Formats: sequence, C-alpha cells, structure tokens
Amino acid sequence: MGGVEWAIWANENAVASAVVTLLGGILAVAGLYDMWQIGIYAIVIGLITLLLEYPRSKRKKGKHDHERRFQYPATVIVAKGGLFTRNYFIRFVFYLVISVPCCFSLQTVLGAVSFIITSFIYLTAGVKGEEWQPIQPTQAVQGPKVIAEPTRPPPRRPNLAVVGGGDHSSSPQDSRV
Repeated sequence: MGGVEWAIWANENAVASAVVTLLGGILAVAGLYDMWQIGIYAIVIGLITLLLEYPRSKRKKGKHDHERRFQYPATVIVAKGGLFTRNYFIRFVFYLVISVPCCFSLQTVLGAVSFIITSFIYLTAGVKGEEWQPIQPTQAVQGPKVIAEPTRPPPRRPNLAVVGGGDHSSSPQDSRV
C-alpha cells in the first residue's frame, strides 16, 4: 500500500480555509461587528491564500496530475516565489501566523481553525520530505496533417453473379415483375 501524499490534502484544505476565511471576513465587514477590521484582514489573507494555493502541486508518483482549471497563470506566480512558496515548513509557519488575528473575531474563527489544521498538515508534508513542484502544461501531440493512403482495399460484398453463374438481379425483366 502506497504512502499518503500529505501536500495534496493540505492544498485542498488550504483552499477551503481561504474560502471560509474570506466569507467570514466579508460577513464581519458587511455586518460592522466588533473588530470588523479583522474582517478586512481576513479578506486580504483569504485572497492571498487563494492565489498561493490555487495551483496544485505535481504528484510524487503516478501520472495523474489533475490540475485545476485556469491554474497555469497562478502556477507561474507561485513558481517565482522560490523557497517561500515551495517549502512546506515555511507554509506551516505562514498559516500558523496568519491564523492568530482571525482567532479574535467570531466571524473568522472558523477560518482560523481551518488554517491551523492546514498548517499542521503542511508540517506533516514537510517532515515526509514533500515539496511543491509546478505541473507543466502538456502539449497535445498532433497527428499528421495528411492522411496516408490505405494499404488494403476496403471490404466488399461477395459478387453473387460470379458465384451463382449469372447476374439475375440487374436484368431489366426482373424489375417489371
């Protein structure tokens, strides 16, 4: 039985955490609750996290790299981040630190707990030696533009006229009957 690739779980959890934090921040700002400024922080952090986590990482083994729709532009941005975006230990610390302010507002506390869980999943991925690798876009292999001529003739029905001794089906007298 193969090992678990923790980075995939952490990535999915981080995207969900970003959405929950973003929605909690919108709720805090729109409702003008106490400490609504944390809602603005949550909106900004949610958007940054979505940008960072939207592109999926290349899998360690197997050829089933399922990339998200329109992930390539975000992949270019994340790939230019260098060590900050590739190393999962840094992501562990990043998510742990950004979750702290969200713990002080009721509207964003669920996102904060999700970020804390995400950070520990990234810690597990880092301990296991995983690292973020970009999925390179695949080029579709095009076939030849000119279709080659057939090497065999197409299949035909057996000629009954030759086998039966005469061609009765094409005589004009049969068509009058």
